[in-house]
Amino acid sequence: MEIVFGEKATEDQRVRDEVQTFLREVETLEKRLGAPIVIYQDGPMGSYYIKCSIPASDVCPLLDLDARLDPASPDSYRANRELLLAHHTYKRMRQDAERGREFNDIIVEFSKEYSLDKPLKVWGGQHRVKAIQEAFQSTAISRLHGFRIYFRLSKEQRTELALISNTNIAVSNDLFDRLQEETLVGTGLRDWCCRIGLLKPEEDFPDRAAGAERITVKRARTFIVGFFEGRVKGASLAEEQLEENIYEPSLCESGPSLDPKYADLVEKYGSKIWTDEGLLQAGKAFAEPHEAQRASVKSNPAISNRKSFQNKALTESVLAGWSYVAGLLQAHPQRLANHLRIPKVTRSIPDPLNAKEMSTFQHQTDQRTYRGLATRSSLKERQRMAQVFLARSRESGLALKRELLDQGVSQVVSQIWRRKGYSK
Repeated sequence: MEIVFGEKATEDQRVRDEVQTFLREVETLEKRLGAPIVIYQDGPMGSYYIKCSIPASDVCPLLDLDARLDPASPDSYRANRELLLAHHTYKRMRQDAERGREFNDIIVEFSKEYSLDKPLKVWGGQHRVKAIQEAFQSTAISRLHGFRIYFRLSKEQRTELALISNTNIAVSNDLFDRLQEETLVGTGLRDWCCRIGLLKPEEDFPDRAAGAERITVKRARTFIVGFFEGRVKGASLAEEQLEENIYEPSLCESGPSLDPKYADLVEKYGSKIWTDEGLLQAGKAFAEPHEAQRASVKSNPAISNRKSFQNKALTESVLAGWSYVAGLLQAHPQRLANHLRIPKVTRSIPDPLNAKEMSTFQHQTDQRTYRGLATRSSLKERQRMAQVFLARSRESGLALKRELLDQGVSQVVSQIWRRKGYSK
């Protein structure tokens, strides 16, 4: 069978050999017809691929929906988006497959580095693949489907392929974050989240923050950046100076590139980040009120249906403020111990973070349209939450009651006024 390189492709014998191996093992329409196979090479990353058509009966058993960015690591992130099998669009896709619809431009990599029985690793079109598989299983309909088969990809090429294959208006930045994290940093962030209890050992970061009940890459990065920023600031302050500042916890940027502050930390500390004892202690301590918050809300019929209350700890302004203060108080052990304890629950405060009170909170200086404390991720909310947690650290075992919330927010408002040149 003739194999030729396209006019824009640089000839590579190793790629030719891989294509020949693929054609020996997989039945394609081109092979059956004796048509020549053209090896293409894309411009940006130099990835090699061919185009071919394969019947469902042959391709279904060979498709692997759990493609890895790093074939050598079983802990590598699952790079595909979560399958939305209950979505009406998928149901329609499945019905079309059962009626004989032929799908095209499904993106796979031919690789036998893992899962030898499934050498076609799916990087784009996983919903179409699932529909084809389920339709074939239920109806035995075997139509020809079009594939782009990639060969000898590097980790960077896989990442780009996964990003491009999943780039559409419905894909969130959280997916980009997850792919870039492993490619540019490694699995350290995910392993750290598992170690402190914010992810289960078998869990990945979610593809989309909305509706997710576990920490995202962006929020995990925010926690770490905030902790280190706070630690640097706290090391220069005496205890009596702690309340004299406006603290501005960072919120990491999300998207196709690493947040610059997080990237600087990774470059400075490398893998030492994940074994930093202060950070580990703070992370484990943060996971405890998060779980306590979820349990308290779930057990209270009056608020159990409020998912935002259950996951209040993961709200970006709460998380950023909490982690910053955990870093800030590293040089102040007693106040740190107070901060790391789970807030008290009382009859009037049914959950540790007092989510209902936060949702209705309004300072006397706020406009009437203010939506409540920690309901947004703006700098204003992060400043306020940092000061609330700092105020709570003054004594052991304080509850986040209304008076404490007002005290923390008033402190921020007062400091901002002074910065602008006003007096109380």
